[in-house]
Amino acid sequence: MPVTVGGSGELFSAPLANQAFGIFREVMERVSARSGVGLAAALPNERIRRRVLEAVKGMAPRADAQWKLNLHDDEDVSFANFDVQTIPFVEATLVPVEQRESARVVTGELKSIDFAERKVTIIYPPNSKELACIYDEAVEDLLYESRRDLIQVTGRVVLDDQGAPKQIIDVTDIRDLDLSSLEIHTIRHGHLTLKARRTLGLEPNLDETKQLLCIEYEALALDVFAPTRDALLAELSEQIAMLWTEYALAEDDALDAVARRLKEELHAAFTEVRDAA
Repeated sequence: MPVTVGGSGELFSAPLANQAFGIFREVMERVSARSGVGLAAALPNERIRRRVLEAVKGMAPRADAQWKLNLHDDEDVSFANFDVQTIPFVEATLVPVEQRESARVVTGELKSIDFAERKVTIIYPPNSKELACIYDEAVEDLLYESRRDLIQVTGRVVLDDQGAPKQIIDVTDIRDLDLSSLEIHTIRHGHLTLKARRTLGLEPNLDETKQLLCIEYEALALDVFAPTRDALLAELSEQIAMLWTEYALAEDDALDAVARRLKEELHAAFTEVRDAA
């Protein structure tokens, strides 16, 4: 997809266009290399850097994506590559570690957005009460893309006297709830890599509280749940890896009839890739 920097109008300045592209290229190179220090040096203004990084999150593939993004200059020289590790790097760069550790993801029905007060109001499904979510200007652009009924808000949750959420402050992320099918082609966990013999399609569902995404797949004895799609994929990979180690690699004599059927199902679904990069 070719992109032209600049134009032919009277306000166009070739030197400024080259300078702008140079900054863009350097920033993208730092993101691709996952260099937080280099990124701050390339784009010192923190406010602008946050907005650029939020845009990068929208460009990069999410955890279960089967594609990558490569950026090339006009001489077809590659200068950046975004893969499934890009978004975790961006999020780690945007949010301090102590804030990430205290953060929680809450799913709710979007009721209103007040741009003047920088406040989003959602309906919290477990008790149907309104929850005020106070966000920073840096995440405001995300709100223009959040138009579905259910959204997920990440931030520090303030509890009421009964221990239920009453407010979310220090909001770092707001996005639509994604319940689209998970298509599993490869499972990677630690040093283990499994290749699906055919694409494994799994349908996430919400639990009764609408706070957890769940997947059940009886044939492989899968029962996983997590608050976000990325966490769900991580849990799924961990559980499949555990099942492969405990059952697929076990001797038949050590397994009962049910376990042997599970071993057969695992081998029918996956093949182990040795010495995978």
